[in-house]
Amino acid sequence: MKVSCHINSSIVLGLRIIGKGFSAGKKLCAFLGLPFLSKLAFRNQERKLLKATERVAQENINAAFSEIKGSNSFTKCGISIDGTWQRKGYSSLNGLVSAISVDTGKI
Repeated sequence: MKVSCHINSSIVLGLRIIGKGFSAGKKLCAFLGLPFLSKLAFRNQERKLLKATERVAQENINAAFSEIKGSNSFTKCGISIDGTWQRKGYSSLNGLVSAISVDTGKI
């Protein structure tokens, strides 16, 4: 991976982690006197990060399921579920749900 591509991915990941997007990154780089990605390049980096995140999440889900899977495809197991939103109320587009296995204690 080229250094510039790694830097671009890191900038986009950092912005998304703090809940900011293209406009915030453009302002930051303008203030620092640095060049910034085009909107198309920014969106492409976001898509790459999304695909990687989805792949890792699916691998973790499959690994967790294989630990509790019984002899058939349906398994009875006790879980505790909780959820939250990024902002108060239900107007947020970002939410989080966690499920904890009663048997293993894994999330």
